[in-house]
Formats: sequence, C-alpha cells, structure tokens
Amino acid sequence: MSASPVILNVGGVKFYTTVATLSGEDVMEGSFFATLDYTKGEIFIDRDPTVFRYVLNFLRDRRVIFPDDGLTAALLFQEAKFYGLGKLVERISLSLKNATGYLDIKANNSYRP
Repeated sequence: MSASPVILNVGGVKFYTTVATLSGEDVMEGSFFATLDYTKGEIFIDRDPTVFRYVLNFLRDRRVIFPDDGLTAALLFQEAKFYGLGKLVERISLSLKNATGYLDIKANNSYRP
C-alpha cells in the first residue's frame, strides 16, 4: 500500500486522499476503487459529489457518521452500492432500520420510511 497522494474529481469536486486509503481492508477485490489506475494522476468519477465525503471518510476511519435524515442516508446507500462497499451498505442498512423500526429500500435504491 502506498501513501502516494491521489486526486479524485467526483462530479467536478476534487477530493484528495491516498492510494492506501482507497485500497484498505474495506475495499473488496472487484469493487470500484480496486479497478482504478492510480498512476494516471487525477481520476474523474462521473458521480454526484454530494455524499462522497461520507464514502471517503468511511474508507479513512472504517466508520460513518452522517446527518440524521432519510435522503442523505438513501443517497449514501446508493453510492455505497455503486462503489461496491459492502460493509458500508450493511452499516447504513442497520442504521436506517434502527432509526425507523424497519427498512424499505426498493430496487431503484430509493428509501421510504
């Protein structure tokens, strides 16, 4: 693992991190981050940057703290699935279930309490 800096341009917003963060224990083989070529400099990711900071913080700290609202949680759930972060998906699902008493995430990744 390398501490080499990486610039991720997510939907036009730049996030700075390291290869080590993006290849940690929660990044499974075959996930989005495992397929990137970090030798090419800045990497553009065509996704909404709104909740990417939560994704990146999860990769850094192995935990996630997000605002207590269903929309942010649903967006984060969708992005965690896209990036192939199974542990983050599980944690969000558990958090949503505990907050509402049940979890109803439809096939289109929308959340409805």
